[in-house]
Amino acid sequence: MTNPSDIIQTALSEGRKALFEHEAKDLARSVGIIVPKYVLADATDSKVVVAAGESLGFPVVLKAVSPDILHKTEAGAVMLNITSSAMLAASVTAMKNMIAVRAPGAVIRSFLVEKLMPQGLELLIGGLRDEQFGPSVAFGLGGIWVEAFKDAVFGILPLSHEETVDMISQTRASMFLRGFRGSPALDEEAVHLIITNLSKLLDDHPGIREIDMNPVRVYARGASALDVRIILM
Repeated sequence: MTNPSDIIQTALSEGRKALFEHEAKDLARSVGIIVPKYVLADATDSKVVVAAGESLGFPVVLKAVSPDILHKTEAGAVMLNITSSAMLAASVTAMKNMIAVRAPGAVIRSFLVEKLMPQGLELLIGGLRDEQFGPSVAFGLGGIWVEAFKDAVFGILPLSHEETVDMISQTRASMFLRGFRGSPALDEEAVHLIITNLSKLLDDHPGIREIDMNPVRVYARGASALDVRIILM
């Protein structure tokens, strides 16, 4: 794995305030946050992209890596549940065409081919370095529920384990984590660990202004940050 400080310095030297997704995920992994397995593939050769998918095993997710695209969904720069080599090759072509229409002039540096993770409870876990209050963390329901429920609560770092438990208990997400209407309880301790590790990431790298992990998918055992966005100071 690339040295985390080098990742930040490379981005700044290129005039970027937003890390590429694979860079953000490498930073997350450096402090113990679990992310899906991925391969970074040459955007100019669809055979290399297909080989990446075959090495991971289908189904996979395809994402474009571009300094000109921050919100992938709007630009058509993400495709889910790709189940075969032929489908992946077709998706590369379709994505390039879609980006050309939705984000004209956007340069695709590479493709991120990522293992598709199983379904689970989707959470938002984020961090922000505020000029007045310093580093803080956000927690709540993620994925499609962010706008619908506006479930997020905020805590000023550092947070003790007890304070994190209290913060989680203030959200609707806590009902699902602890089992709701017969559904099994999920791995709340894995969520605590992600919040702790996110705090460490902010402590270790004062050049980080904002971290957004949405969704973080939680299972009966373990949790994985499917999407990680990091903005620099």
